[in-house]
Amino acid sequence: MSDDKLVIATHKHVEHLKPSDRDEWYRVAGGTGLRLLVRKQGGKYWRLKYRFNKKQKTLALGVFPNVTLKQAKDATIKAKAMLADGIDPGDTKPTNENDNSLRFYAAKWLEYQSQATARTWSEDHKARVWKRLENGILKKLGDKLISDVRKEDVRRLIENVEAKGHHETAKRIADDTQRLFEYVVDQYSLEDDVDIRLLRPVKVISKPVVHREALDINNLPFFMQDLANYTQTGRELTALAIELLILTFVRSGELRGARWEEFDLDNKVWSIPAERMKMKRPHEVPLSAQALDVIKRIKRITGHYELLFPSETKPDEPMSDNTMRQAMFKMGYFPKAKDTKDGRVAKTYLKYQDNAHYPDGRLKEKAVPHGFRTMASSTLHESDQKFRSDAIERQLAHVEQNKVKGAYSHKAEYWDERVEMMEWWGAYVQSSDFA
Repeated sequence: MSDDKLVIATHKHVEHLKPSDRDEWYRVAGGTGLRLLVRKQGGKYWRLKYRFNKKQKTLALGVFPNVTLKQAKDATIKAKAMLADGIDPGDTKPTNENDNSLRFYAAKWLEYQSQATARTWSEDHKARVWKRLENGILKKLGDKLISDVRKEDVRRLIENVEAKGHHETAKRIADDTQRLFEYVVDQYSLEDDVDIRLLRPVKVISKPVVHREALDINNLPFFMQDLANYTQTGRELTALAIELLILTFVRSGELRGARWEEFDLDNKVWSIPAERMKMKRPHEVPLSAQALDVIKRIKRITGHYELLFPSETKPDEPMSDNTMRQAMFKMGYFPKAKDTKDGRVAKTYLKYQDNAHYPDGRLKEKAVPHGFRTMASSTLHESDQKFRSDAIERQLAHVEQNKVKGAYSHKAEYWDERVEMMEWWGAYVQSSDFA
């Protein structure tokens, strides 16, 4: 599409643009020269086309949504003022080849990032980020020209960190590296000089640490069939609770305590108040089409109660924290009998051992309700959908210790990406074809 066939006029218009099979240029209304580049790999980049000294040039003005349409327009006005004074607004690149190193750009990115997040980045945090980058990739790659840094080199170094058991550090190095290269492309217009694969998350080969017994994602189709069969002998509401837990991957206690007043089904959002959250911060869950369908089925059963999942014997209290765990046990998701130490548990195992194997004869793994968070997190991080780690962690309601409390809107953080992510996840769970 040529840049004179489609004109951007509103913020919503920018939000709705999707990548195609090629890079696309879009013209911003007003005749200012401002353009939006939508890369086929994903990402929306503001660019200003202008002439200086009889040469056609392009100035990078940032990436959407970090830079809004209004901010890009304001930056365009400033650049035009510089041009009127005979100054090239794009004259910001390093002036010698030594300054084209990865280390140089890493330092520039760190300074930019610390200024942009001054409220939440202390000097100590800034030092920790630099040390993490230095030990992770800069010792080996820092002196290389930015154009010579390949994704394979970065991945290998991050995998070395992962192999030592430093899973969280490896993930943060990967995230920082992606942001660094996004900054280089945005601020220095070097998209033709860098390995653009580094604009995507760097995925490591080794698996992340599993904190709770989690279902293998490849066995999810079998589990969903078991869940459907469970209603023949078990309580339907329990099966629906497990299904909604998978679709929303909230904590078990947050699901069991859910109240109807927290749900805005018209706007497809579940707002959990701070007092019910582990981190004591309000949390919003975008509701996929699949989640909405489950909620409507639940409403037919418990819509006349305050709670979605009331106890069977005490309807003014939530279902027991052991209800879903016991249902999964009865479905066969428990350890081998020889792994148990209590005779009663072993006897219970024998009662349900006929359910302990998959249709192909494999022994089922042990899985618990909280493990669905691990399953969802791993799948989203490793998917080819390019979901940012920060968006995934925000949807998991994970909060970094160094973030300032209460100074921003939690719903606003990566909201559009989280909505898209939850819709993708809902469709993924619903489908039994994961090829």
